[in-house]
Amino acid sequence: MPNAPRLVKIHGERGRWVADVEGKQLAVIHHTLRVPPNRYVAPILAEHVGSKRLAEFERALRENCLVIIQRDKDAVSLARDGYVGVFHFTDLKFDENSEMSLTLTDRYASPK
Repeated sequence: MPNAPRLVKIHGERGRWVADVEGKQLAVIHHTLRVPPNRYVAPILAEHVGSKRLAEFERALRENCLVIIQRDKDAVSLARDGYVGVFHFTDLKFDENSEMSLTLTDRYASPK
């Protein structure tokens, strides 16, 4: 039987697109935008281009190979309803004017 993922405390703040895990600022992505089995593709809206939130989000993606997946209340509001876990990723493509995508590889940790 494989080992269970470790448990970590994820501390996020409303309105921020990053959260703290063990002293690292990790990008938070929406489970609703996952493309099974392991792709993630998200549009970048024109209203966010040049924003502090988008810059912080991009920096977190580029500085870490980990990303947090949040559970969404619904696909319209994308309001947070908890966290799914922390995952490793590869193949980051980030075009600030259109979309961002990545490939999720394996679970690093589960939320406490």
